[in-house]
Amino acid sequence: MRIFLDVGGHYGESLDIALDPRWGFDTLYSFEPSRTCQRLLRSFRDSRLTVVPAGLSNKQATTTLYGSGLLGASVYADKTQSDARPDQETVELLRATDWLLANTAADDEIFAKLNCEGSECDVLEDLLDSGAISRLTSVYVDFDVRKIPSQNHRQELVEQQLRDQHVRFVTPDTLGAAGGSAAMRKWLTMEAPPKRTGMQAAWRYRLGLHRPPYVWSTTVARRVLPGPVYQQAARRLGSQARRRQKAYSG
Repeated sequence: MRIFLDVGGHYGESLDIALDPRWGFDTLYSFEPSRTCQRLLRSFRDSRLTVVPAGLSNKQATTTLYGSGLLGASVYADKTQSDARPDQETVELLRATDWLLANTAADDEIFAKLNCEGSECDVLEDLLDSGAISRLTSVYVDFDVRKIPSQNHRQELVEQQLRDQHVRFVTPDTLGAAGGSAAMRKWLTMEAPPKRTGMQAAWRYRLGLHRPPYVWSTTVARRVLPGPVYQQAARRLGSQARRRQKAYSG
């Protein structure tokens, strides 16, 4: 089995790339503790995808997620958020080693993306200490601990442990990329040799039919509508969406 672990799913930015059938993933798991983000992730239309409504860590527990729903949401309170008054949410954490041993096999080909705003060091240290890190074929990790005063000393230590245990890992810096979609594609191109896929699956992905309906329709509208018409529609629909979200949440 070729498996993709999306640790820190957010709104599916990484899934949008990993769901491309050319990578040949048989199963994809997206770990996301924020309920707001979970709703969007569950609307991706691909039977290979399982959304895990929890974060990965070095223990099983409940904790506070600061900035829930934001791109920089973190379990670490001293991480700066883009919102001056970020929402907080009580979320579930799963121990990385326990989940990996229970849900994968030793001969699986596993690619893990970690972009989880400080929790990446908790996950990696747990897997390194238990030896379960050996199940991972390749790891893409964005060390967000550098943005957290209480945690930024850990990056160098974890990177050295990964090298000592001969773990194949990359970061945006080693890829020479700023991060995001370009870095993800570069990593998968290097580490996950493309597999042959059926024409139907390839065209379905190319047409964006795997995406949530709202995202798909927005993408199509952007391509086919004249710029001023699209901008006017986006402002109107965006305003309506915000009102619906406010009513839904309380």
